[in-house]
Amino acid sequence: MIYFFLNLFLALSWMLLSGNYSSINFVLGFVAGFFALRLSQPFGIKNSYFRVFSAAVGLLLYFFYELVVSVLKVVWDVITPTHLSEPDIIYVPLDAQSDLEITLLANMVSLTPGTLSLDVTPDKKHLVVHAMFAPEHEAVIRDIKDGLERRILEVTRG
Repeated sequence: MIYFFLNLFLALSWMLLSGNYSSINFVLGFVAGFFALRLSQPFGIKNSYFRVFSAAVGLLLYFFYELVVSVLKVVWDVITPTHLSEPDIIYVPLDAQSDLEITLLANMVSLTPGTLSLDVTPDKKHLVVHAMFAPEHEAVIRDIKDGLERRILEVTRG
């Protein structure tokens, strides 16, 4: 956690030294600070900050990719005369255990067009999802588990 605060400090210092207080400059300073911290990290000492940070960036990039793909699928289904959707309700088994992990997964599933998180079973073992394109339940479950859930667990569990 100390590396994160050092990275924020370096980003703010970058902004102060450059005299430009824009968000782009902050991001640039944050990236420069990240690489400076990465290079100055002593050899042999492993810190989870760099692994978690790159996992979080990977999660965001994957989420935006899934967002674009699902938007295109839904738009195509809406503008074409034939409907390709086969909606169904699916129970996705969860490897996520904490409330934070389950909430992140449920929210990211709901934010993706074509899917909606309906509920979590009382024992927190399954996420109930309504999928607009669900011809095969196993494919939808595999996409959620191998995509979003795996990346969320990489971020939260380090």
